[in-house]
Amino acid sequence: MKPFLWILACGALWARWSLGAENPPPAPSLRTNDIIALIGGGSAESRARSAHWETLLIAAHPGHHLRILNLAREGDTVFSQLREVNYPSPLQQVATAKATVCILDFGQGEAYEGLQHLEHFAERLNQWVLDCQALGTRVLLVTPIPVTRSNTPPIEAYAQRIRDIARRQNLPIIDVFEAAQSQKSLSIDGRKLTESGQAHVAANALKPWLHGLVIPQTDPTGRFPEPSWEALRQSVIARNALWKAYSRPTNWAFLAGDRTEQLSSRDHLDPKIRWFPKEMEQFVPLLQAADQKTDTLAALLTRFTPLETAR
Repeated sequence: MKPFLWILACGALWARWSLGAENPPPAPSLRTNDIIALIGGGSAESRARSAHWETLLIAAHPGHHLRILNLAREGDTVFSQLREVNYPSPLQQVATAKATVCILDFGQGEAYEGLQHLEHFAERLNQWVLDCQALGTRVLLVTPIPVTRSNTPPIEAYAQRIRDIARRQNLPIIDVFEAAQSQKSLSIDGRKLTESGQAHVAANALKPWLHGLVIPQTDPTGRFPEPSWEALRQSVIARNALWKAYSRPTNWAFLAGDRTEQLSSRDHLDPKIRWFPKEMEQFVPLLQAADQKTDTLAALLTRFTPLETAR
């Protein structure tokens, strides 16, 4: 090949490569004082009960004072989030909490609608990304848990679509689907993870965010036999219960819904005074104390080497 033709050919290949090249995914990182909002459906909501995700992230970032707010609800999808009258939307909660990170965990429930709705799902998830970014948050995407029972929905196709969106948008991804595929018998009913399943998936899916943290094995109930680790997890569970009671009071209608004019929602001596909102603010110092406790326990955590956990 003549020299000038060689140069032209190389130039064409370079242009094609540079135009078609995708940015590498950003290095997973969390920052000091990050407020992390978890948004999604039932599988995301259930993580607050086992607390393995929060425990590992806090353990891997001692001194970062991470705050993780579970805003997920059973039944939520990218298309619909039913709430009580006057209850704020997930995005309104993100704004109120001044969250710095949004973790979007959708796809399992939507997959039951079949492949014919896959592109619609992708469009809505992409809009969620844009809406969260418009609030100034960094965004992480999560792939759904595999479903292993009969009449399996096309979860894998939805997981791949989420990966595609993350790649195009240059977003970090927590690949729960891949982590759960690596081991069988992780679910209760072929759809929801057991406690030990939660622990396994958290340890594997969150690995890029854990900075080499060596995690002790849990028992079949999801508990850490190592006392300092289980103390941290139980502290996070208690903190999550406080957050749920504060953010999702069972009698919301009397707090800010459609029954605020009821006598039981007001002071019995002065009906102009509403006692319930003031009472709810008592949760704030309790939550702050719970956060401080988790920070303290994370600092006291027993740290292991790979050889120690292998024994």
